[in-house]
Amino acid sequence: MNSSRAIAVKYEARLDDGTLVKKSDGVEFTVKDGHFCLALSKAVKTMKKGEKAILTVKPQHGFRYMGKPAHGNEGSVPPNATSLQITLELVSWKTVSGVIFDKKVVKEGEGYKCNEGAVVKLKLIGKLQDGTVFFKKGYNDGESELFEFKTDDGNLNFSNVSPSH
Repeated sequence: MNSSRAIAVKYEARLDDGTLVKKSDGVEFTVKDGHFCLALSKAVKTMKKGEKAILTVKPQHGFRYMGKPAHGNEGSVPPNATSLQITLELVSWKTVSGVIFDKKVVKEGEGYKCNEGAVVKLKLIGKLQDGTVFFKKGYNDGESELFEFKTDDGNLNFSNVSPSH
């Protein structure tokens, strides 16, 4: 399983003495970003959908020398804890794509290439791999507002993008 997967898991983390640290009846996260502790991301990479496992978590894959303070309904984990056990079930996973694209020039443009800090306006359609359109700007009849963004250090800055149309 690669790090661009969003996974859904159920888990329960306890210390050896039975103290409940945290329980989730369903949480979704990307493997790359992780959740709760490093052990979850490492373990799900080795699992199949529907698989259940019991993890004995080493400190370097748990909360290391800092431990984890109690928070709300969650229990604490002492520094360098070797007694953390997690019962884990991989419920599902799906591939998540970042901002990647294929470029096909359909009409040559005019003028200059964009420099850092340039404001760019364009027509834009965002599609999932299955062809589902999730973002469209500048293509509707009567819509004069184009998609606008600012280039930054050679990268695109989409800070003003929202998933709504």
